[in-house]
Amino acid sequence: MMRPARPEVLAPAGDRASLEAAVRGGADAVYFGLRGGAAAAPSPLNARARAANFDAAELGETMRFLHAHGVKGYVTLNTLVFDEELPAAQAAIEACAAAGADAIIVQDLGLMRLARALAPGLPIHASTQMTCTDAAGVALARELGAARVILARELSLDDIAAIRRATDVELEVFVHGALCIAYSGQCLTSEAIGGRSANRGACAQACRLPYRLVVDGALHDLGDAAYLLSPEDLDATDVIPDLIALGVASVKIEGRLKGPEYVGATARLYRAAIDAALGEGGGPSAADREAALQAFSRGSGPGFLRGVDHQRLVDGRTCDHRGVEVGEARGVARRRGHEVVVVRATRPLARGEGILVEGGFAGEGEIGGRVWGLWRDGREVERAPAGGDVEVWLGPERRLPDERRGARGLRGRRVFRTSDPAALRGIREALERDPRRVAIDVRLEGRLGERPRLSAATEGGVSATVEVDAPLARAERSPLDEAALRRQLDRLGDTPFTLRGVALSLGDADVGQGAAEQATAGQGAAEQPATPVVLPPSAINRARRALVAALLEASHRAHPRARVSAGELLAEAVPPAGEPPPGGLFVLCRNVEQARAALEAGASGVYLDFLEMVGLGAAARELSAAGAFVAVAPPRIRKPGEEKIDRYLRSLGPAAILVRSLGALLDASPDTPRIGDFSLNVTNKLAAREVLSRGLIAFTPSFDLDAAQLVSLLESPFGPFAEVVVHHPMPLFHMEHCVIAATLSEGKDHRTCGRPCEQHALSLRDRAGMDHPLEADVGCRNTVFHAAAQSAAHLVPKLARSGVRRFRVELVREDARGTRRVVDAYRRLLAGEVAPAEVARGLRAEGSYGVVRGSLRVLQA
Repeated sequence: MMRPARPEVLAPAGDRASLEAAVRGGADAVYFGLRGGAAAAPSPLNARARAANFDAAELGETMRFLHAHGVKGYVTLNTLVFDEELPAAQAAIEACAAAGADAIIVQDLGLMRLARALAPGLPIHASTQMTCTDAAGVALARELGAARVILARELSLDDIAAIRRATDVELEVFVHGALCIAYSGQCLTSEAIGGRSANRGACAQACRLPYRLVVDGALHDLGDAAYLLSPEDLDATDVIPDLIALGVASVKIEGRLKGPEYVGATARLYRAAIDAALGEGGGPSAADREAALQAFSRGSGPGFLRGVDHQRLVDGRTCDHRGVEVGEARGVARRRGHEVVVVRATRPLARGEGILVEGGFAGEGEIGGRVWGLWRDGREVERAPAGGDVEVWLGPERRLPDERRGARGLRGRRVFRTSDPAALRGIREALERDPRRVAIDVRLEGRLGERPRLSAATEGGVSATVEVDAPLARAERSPLDEAALRRQLDRLGDTPFTLRGVALSLGDADVGQGAAEQATAGQGAAEQPATPVVLPPSAINRARRALVAALLEASHRAHPRARVSAGELLAEAVPPAGEPPPGGLFVLCRNVEQARAALEAGASGVYLDFLEMVGLGAAARELSAAGAFVAVAPPRIRKPGEEKIDRYLRSLGPAAILVRSLGALLDASPDTPRIGDFSLNVTNKLAAREVLSRGLIAFTPSFDLDAAQLVSLLESPFGPFAEVVVHHPMPLFHMEHCVIAATLSEGKDHRTCGRPCEQHALSLRDRAGMDHPLEADVGCRNTVFHAAAQSAAHLVPKLARSGVRRFRVELVREDARGTRRVVDAYRRLLAGEVAPAEVARGLRAEGSYGVVRGSLRVLQA
C-alpha cells in the first residue's frame, strides 16, 4: 500500500518574531503580507492590513532566511485591486519574483492575469477569498494559473473528498484559528457599514458584535446569547489523519494578527499531529494542545470539517479570546479582608495567571484580572490543583458584585484562564531549545593527486558541490576515513544545517555509510581505497565553509520576469468582440408577487431569486407566457452535488442566468445568456476582461468599488457590458451557519431543524437599533441584509453618459406596493423624468430607514 504523502504545515506570520517562531516550531511553510508603501503598493494588498507585515525591500533577506532553514515562503497579495493600483501591484509581484518567493496568494482575477504575465514561473495559490467551494471552481482557478487552491472553510471532509476525486490540483485546508461567520470573499459588512472592506484587508469584525434576535417583529429572548454571529475557533487536530488520507497538500493555521507564542505553539501542535498520523511519533500531548489554545482561543471545535452543526458553532456568549475554561464560579466570599471569587476548579490555577469570570448579555458584569492570591482549604498557595473549591483574589481594585444589593451573582458562571505566563515561557523555551536545522548528506569524491569534490544534498532536494583547494595525498599515517571526515564536517556551528550522512568515494572504492545510504546494508565502511589518502584539515574546513555558502545560495532562486507592464495590459484590456446586451431596468425578486409588481411598474425584466424552489417553475412559466424577460439566479455558493440546482434552473428555459460563483463561471451554457453577478468581485478592467472572455454577456461590478472607482471602471469600453445595481439592501453576511436553526430549533442541520425559516420572519437588531433582515436561501445558507437600501441614483446620469445601459434593482422583503414604488422611481429616473435627488428624497421619506449611499460614497484616504 502506498504511503500517504506528508502535508505541509503552513503557519502565519504577521511580523519577524512570528516568522522565526514558525520556523522553530516546525512549519514547512510560512505565509505573510507586505506593508503598504511605494515599494509594494499604496495599500498593503493583503487581507491582514492591521498586521505589522513585511517590507518589500527586505523581502529577499526574509526569503533567504526561510530557504536556508528549508522553509517555503508565500506572500499574500489576496485583496481586490483597483485599476489605479495595478502599477503598484506590478511592483509587489516583481519584488516577490526577485526575492524568490515560493508562491503568491491571490484573490483578484485581474491580479492573477497580471502575475502570470509578469512572472510566469512564480506559482500562484488561489486564496480562500476566491470562495472555491466545488470542483468546477477549483478547475477555473487552475485555468487562471493557480497551482494550488485554498478551499473555503465551510467545506466538510466529504466535500473535500469530492473535490479531490475530480482534480489533481494541490488543495490547502484551514485547520486552526479564527473562523469567519461569512464566506471569505463574500462579506460586505465592513464595507457597507464602515467603509472598511474585508476584501481590502480592513475587516471591522462586525461579526464579533452583539445582536438581538427579532422574530416576526418582536424581540426574542435568548438569555445571555448576544454574539449570534461569532463562531468558535477551529481546532482540527483530530481530523489530521482524515485530511492526510484525502491527499490534502497543506494544512493551514490562521493567525497573522497573533503573536509568536501562538504561532510557535500551533506549528508544533500540527507538526506532532502529522507525525503521529504517519506513524513517526506519539502525537501531540494534551499539554501541547492546551498550550496552543491558551495562546488564543474563543472556544474550539472542528468547524465545518465534520459537517454542519448549527447548535455548536456559535454559543452566543463569546466574541474574543477566552483561553481555556478552568472551572465554574460558586459565589463571592471574604478571605483576610479581601473579596474573593470561589471557583470550583476543573484545571489547576496559579498566582499571576489571568482569569475571566463570564458575564451576562454582551459581557455585562464580566469580571477579569490577574490572580493576586489563591487559597485552598483556608491555606494560601502559589498553585492550586484541579478539583475542589479555590478562592481567588483579583487584587485591591477589583470590586465583586454584591448580591445583597441586587447585583447579579457570579454563581454558575464559567471561569476561563485568559493568560498563563508560565505556559508562555514554556513555549518560548521549547522553541529556543530546539532550533530548526536542515539535515544534509555530504559526499567526498576524488582520486589520488587530484583536488576532490565535496558535495551535499538536503532532503528537500537542494544540492551544491565545491572543489577542495588541496589535492588528495598519500597517507603515511592516519588515513582519511568516514569518522575523520565526519569530525571535520560536523562543525556547522550557527549555520542552519546539521550533518546526517557522510560518504567517501575515493578511486574505485567507497568508504562510509550515512543516512544517504550510499552503501547497502551489511557492507558498512569496511571497503577501503587501494591507496590510503589524506587531506589537510584546514583544506576540509575551508571546503566545509564554502559548501555551506553554496548550499545557502542554491536554496534561493529568483523567478524570471517578463518585459511587460501593468499599463500595457490595461491598455489591451477590452471586452471581447460582439454586441453588448440590450439595456433596461431589471429587478431581482424574491417571490412572484414582487415579480408581478415590478413588471407592472415598467421593469424591463426580472430575475427570480426565490428563497425556495417551490413555486419557482410555475412563476417562471407564468411570467414568460406573458412575454416578460425572466432570468433566474442560483444560490451564491455551490458545493459538490449542488450542480443539480443550476441544471434545474437552466431547464426552465430562462432568458438569462446570473453567474455567482467561479464554478458556475466555468460552466458552458451556449443556449442561455449568462450575466456575472457582484459576487465574482470584478474591481478592475483585467478582471472584467477575464469574466467576459468566458462567455458572459455582461458583468456586475463589485460592491467594493466606491462611486469614483465605479465610474472610472465604466468610463471605458466596458460600460455597455456592465449591469450596475442602483438600488439594493446590501447583503452583509452570507454564511453557511443558519442563525434561524441555531436559535429557533434544536436541530443540527436542515434535516433536523424543522425549517422555522418557513414560519417566521427574522431580523438581527444591532447596537444602533436597526433591524437587518435575515433570510435563508435554497441551500439553507443565511444572508443578513442591511436595514437601509443603498441607492446609486446620484450616479445614474454619469453612468449612462459612460455607456452603461443595464441597471438593476434588488429587493428583499418589499411588498407589492413597495416594489412598484421603487421600480417606478428608477424607471422615471432612467427616462429622464425625475432628478436623482428627487428619487432619493421620495424613497427616504417613505422607507423605515430610507436609503443611503453606503459603499458608493467616495472615501478619502
